[in-house]
Amino acid sequence: MSLVSYNYLLIDFLNGIVDTSKLYSEIVSSDIITALDHINADIDTCDILFKSALTTIDETTLSGIVSSHDGVPSEVGVQKVDLPDELRDRSGKLRVHQTSRKIGLSTYWTGSGDDPTDINDTGGGEKFLLHHKVGDSSTMSVSCDFNIAKNETWLHEGLIMWKDCLGDSISLEMVGSATEITVTGTNTNYALYHGYMIIPAQGNGNVEIVSDLTSPTGGLIYMPNNDINETPTAFWDADFNSSTGLFENIQPNPYGMGRYNMFPFELTFSRFANKILLLQSGFMPLNCSDTDQLGQGMRLKFIGKTNTDTADHEWWSSATLVFHRDSSS
Repeated sequence: MSLVSYNYLLIDFLNGIVDTSKLYSEIVSSDIITALDHINADIDTCDILFKSALTTIDETTLSGIVSSHDGVPSEVGVQKVDLPDELRDRSGKLRVHQTSRKIGLSTYWTGSGDDPTDINDTGGGEKFLLHHKVGDSSTMSVSCDFNIAKNETWLHEGLIMWKDCLGDSISLEMVGSATEITVTGTNTNYALYHGYMIIPAQGNGNVEIVSDLTSPTGGLIYMPNNDINETPTAFWDADFNSSTGLFENIQPNPYGMGRYNMFPFELTFSRFANKILLLQSGFMPLNCSDTDQLGQGMRLKFIGKTNTDTADHEWWSSATLVFHRDSSS
C-alpha cells in the first residue's frame, strides 16, 4: 500500500518553523486514527506521510495541529532540577564529587604533630618516626600533639614506611593526655569514677588537680560527637579564649552532658592501626573514606615493637598522615 502525503508550506505553521520530532509526537497523540509513517521538512515545505488517506475529520484535525505547532523543540525526558543550596568550594566551583572533608577545611599531609607549647603552631612538633637500635627496649613510641582548640582537625588517611624490619610491628592510637592529680586532698570538687575518670564531687571529693586546667595541655580533653546524632558523655564544660590561648569558666556538668572530660592517666580512645607486621623494607597506604575528629587534649601515639624472636636488629619506620584542618600553616 502506497503512502499518502499531506503537504504544507512552512508559513502554514504558527511561527514558520517545524520541529519534526515534536510534530510527530503531537500527531500520534491526537485523535487522528490513521497511522503516521514519517515527516519530511525542508526550508520551505513540510510533507506529512500517512499509511493511508485521512478521513475528513482527520484532515481537519491535522490542519489544526499544523496551525498551532510552534516549532520549539520539546525537552522530552529532561527534568529541570532547582539547586537552591548548591555546594561550592572556596574558589566558587560547584562541588560534584563526594568527599569526607568537611566543607571549609583544607587537606593537610604531615609527618609531624604540632608544638604543644605554642597554641598557634601547626607542624612544629614531634615527628612520626621510630628508630630502634640494637640494645634498645623492644617497645618504643612517639606521641604527637595537635593544637585543635583553634584549629578544627579530622584524621583521614595515612601512609606507613619501614626499613630493615624482621617481623616488627607498628600501631597507631588516639590517646587522651593525662590530668596530673593527687589523691590526698579532702573536700575538693573532684573525685575518681572507677579510677579512670575525674568527675564532679560537689565538695566532698579527695582528688586534687595539680596541673593547670586553664592551659590547653592541662588535662581538659574535648569530646567530639561520636556520630551525627550521638553526643558524648562528658562531665565538664569550659570556654576557650582564642586571644589568650587559655580555658576559662571551667564548670562541672554532673549529668554528663558537657563537652570535656579529664582522666588521671593516658587513655586510649581508639586504635587506627593495630600491630601491623613489617618485613624488610616497604610502604603501605592506609586508605579510608571516613574521618575521625580529634579533640583538644588528644594525641596520636605511634608505637613500635621489635620482634624478639629474631636476633636484635636495627630498623626504622615513619608515617605520613592526612588530616582535614581549618588551618594548615
